[in-house]
Amino acid sequence: MSPVRSIPMAALAVFGTWLFSGCASQSSMSPHESGKVFLPSQDAMADVAAAQEIAETGNKLVLVIFGANWCHDSRALAARLYQQPLAAIIDDHYETVYVDVGYLDQGRNVARELGTPIYYATPTVLITDPATGRLVNAADRHQWGSAASIGMDETIEYFERMADVENRLALRSGEPVPADIRREIFDYEERLAQKVARGYQRVGPMLRAYKEGGEVPASFEDDWTEVADFRNSVPGIIESLREEAHEAAVTSLELSLIH
Repeated sequence: MSPVRSIPMAALAVFGTWLFSGCASQSSMSPHESGKVFLPSQDAMADVAAAQEIAETGNKLVLVIFGANWCHDSRALAARLYQQPLAAIIDDHYETVYVDVGYLDQGRNVARELGTPIYYATPTVLITDPATGRLVNAADRHQWGSAASIGMDETIEYFERMADVENRLALRSGEPVPADIRREIFDYEERLAQKVARGYQRVGPMLRAYKEGGEVPASFEDDWTEVADFRNSVPGIIESLREEAHEAAVTSLELSLIH
């Protein structure tokens, strides 16, 4: 007998409600209304590069959203971006690219190219300034993993704040943290990201089986929860390290000015 058991259908029904809530059929809606805009691309990085070129010409930011049509948070954010008054803000200030992460097996190369070794949530929002290539929202790029529970007013405030000229100029003025410290933090995040990637490799095929009607291992719920707990903890760990490094750099700079 195979050591892998199938999850009972009753348990799958409960687990599915928790993991994929809001994934009911939306065939009567347009892709923009349903948020089902995460489609496979032959070259997602080329899509981003094209958006960067357009954004630089138009003095806009590049908005890259990593997500999937199976994820209700991804769909919730995507659908909201086409609703007024938010849609006008996005059109005025951003060139938007949707990157389909598949079953957590795609898109990492794009995330890395944009300055983060992996996406920790679906959706993940990366906003870059094409003039510098730097992330505008480095501190909170993963908060949108719970996008379905974030209201329209808060969403509008966020994207208006990210597009604010003073915010962009402040980021262009330079980073007080020495390059070697930034590299140490990135290398540490890379090690954590590799663990996340291994977790994705484990649960991704289970997720595909669940969504496509295949045999789902009994360990799916426990494995998913374990991976989710870890991946959700990493952004906070890294941001704490960055804040500590920033405070230390500012203090050192102030002391040097005094003396």
